Order: sequence, then C-alpha cells, then structure tokens
Amino acid sequence: MNSSTKPTSSISQISIIFIIIVAIIAGGWGLSIYEASKTPQSDDKESIVEGENALNNGHYREAKRIFEEELRINPQNQQAIWGLKITHLKEMMGQAEFKETIEPLYEKDPNNASINLLLGESHLRTKQFDKSIPYFEKAILENPRLAEAHNDLAIAYMHIGDYETAKIEFLNAIDNSPTPKYRNNLGAIYIKQQKFEEAIKELGKNKEYPFSALESAKIYWRLEYLSQASTYQSQAIEWLNDKAIMAKTENQEPWLFEITPDNPIELYSPEEKKSYAYFCRSISLYLEGDKMGVENDLKKLAELTPTRSSNFALLLSNTLDKLVAANPNYSDEVAVYRKLYL
Repeated sequence: MNSSTKPTSSISQISIIFIIIVAIIAGGWGLSIYEASKTPQSDDKESIVEGENALNNGHYREAKRIFEEELRINPQNQQAIWGLKITHLKEMMGQAEFKETIEPLYEKDPNNASINLLLGESHLRTKQFDKSIPYFEKAILENPRLAEAHNDLAIAYMHIGDYETAKIEFLNAIDNSPTPKYRNNLGAIYIKQQKFEEAIKELGKNKEYPFSALESAKIYWRLEYLSQASTYQSQAIEWLNDKAIMAKTENQEPWLFEITPDNPIELYSPEEKKSYAYFCRSISLYLEGDKMGVENDLKKLAELTPTRSSNFALLLSNTLDKLVAANPNYSDEVAVYRKLYL
C-alpha cells in the first residue's frame, strides 16, 4: 500500500511546484505589462499625436508650432517633417507655388488624406464646389477621423444649397472633434434655415468662445430682443479681455465673415476682434437708447483701431446692412447711427 502511494505523492508535489513556478513567471510577466502600460509615451510620440490632432481639427498654426518644436529636438523625425510640410502647403494656398508643390505629392500618393483635403480646399477657395467634393470624400475615406474634411465637405454642400447634407457633415465633424468652429458652422446652417432656437442652442455649447456669443447676439437683433443681444455681446467682450481664455487654440484662429461669396474678410488680431465686439454692442445700446454707452464703446473701438483698414470699415458697414435686411424695423435707426458714428 505504502509503495503504491509514494509515486502519487511525489507527482503531486512536483505538480504543485510546477504550478507555483508558472504562477511566479506569469505574475512577473503580467507585472511587466502593467508597468509598461503605466509608462508614458516618449515625448516625440506624444508631440506627433498632438500635431496630427491639430491637423485633423484644422488648427494649422498650432500644428506648425508642434512640429517645429519636435524637429528642434529630433531633426530626423519623418512624421514631423511631413506634418510641417502640410502646414507649409496650407500657407501657400492661393499662390502659384501651391500647385507646383502639391501636384507631385499627389501623383506620388493620390490616397493621402491630407493632400486630398488641401486639394479640396484649393477648389473650395476658388468657389469650385463640385470639384472640391470628391477630394473631401476621398480624404474622409482614407481618414474618417479627419474632422476638417467633414467640415469642408459641409461648407461645399452649404454653398450649393444642400443644407441637409451640410448639417450631416457638420455633425460628423463635431462627432470627431467638438470644436467651437464646427459648432459655429452648424449654427450658421440653422440660421439660414431660420431655425433660430436650434442655432442659439448650438452656439450656446461654445463656452469661452467670443465669436459664438456675437453670432448669438445677431439672432437676438433679428428677433428684436435687444437686452439679450447686448448681454451676449458683453459676455464676448469679457472673454476677449481675458488673456487665459484668448490663449486657447480655438481663440487664436481667425474669425471669418462672408461679405459676399467672393469677398470674405478675416479678423486675426485680438485688437480687431475686440473692436468688432465693441462695435456690435454699440449698435445694441444705440437701439436701446443708451447714447452714453454707445459713445463709450466707440471710444474703445477707436483706441483699439486708431486707423481702420478698408476691409474692417467694410465689415462694419456690412454688419449694419445685414441687420436691416434681417429686420427692416431698424432701418431708420440704423440710418441715423450710420450718419452719427460711421
């Protein structure tokens, strides 16, 4: 009996020891994986991800800054070199060098999402909307997360009058990157469709983004809710005067105003943006009968832009034109405002 149980006992002991060894090895392997997962990515990988995200969201200036910084540290980083090349192409758009530079790149890699996006934008810039659409669709096919391509595709559809498809693409852009610019553009579609409640709701999601506050105020102008308009304009001015808020990437981007389909005006500098906000509030205050408030805001405007560019003056005049077109009840008062202050 004893002789028959000894081998079994030995085998059991060996099995237990084997299991313990395996457990120790597995535990050590699992621990190494856990520790590796806790280890942050190297700085160069993090910067490349940040730069690519900036490109996906159309923040070319921010992408350029990130890639330039990476190349100062790692001059041979090919992803950074390529990313910087894309930002340079964006800067060249509209110049003869753009076509000369991008065509060989497209021939070499016709499926590159960024190249297709830029080619689409070049056609969008020249109002060739039908030609731009296939490039944006190709960019999205290659990179479905390319929010800027969804946004640009929406703009193309908006210009050809297909507002429903434009809304879908703006929503796709927002799903990929809920940035203020894309929400602003969706709000613009709602305004065109006179869906003002939806527009105000969408614009209201943009916190600490002065441009959206000013656009919301224009809706209240249209609806003759002047106190609400001036409240939104005051909020915009407060944000514009907050350096921390204005240092955000989205607030470094220009404000685009379409004066006519062929004549957009962009405001880049903080001074121009503040000036425009004070101008808009002065209109609300004038319509409310607050003449002292008007003079104070126009004084601020003059201090910020002592010499107005012709484009800025055109923007101010166009803002009044659109106010009267949206609400003819203001035509007489706006005419007096022009005579007194423009």
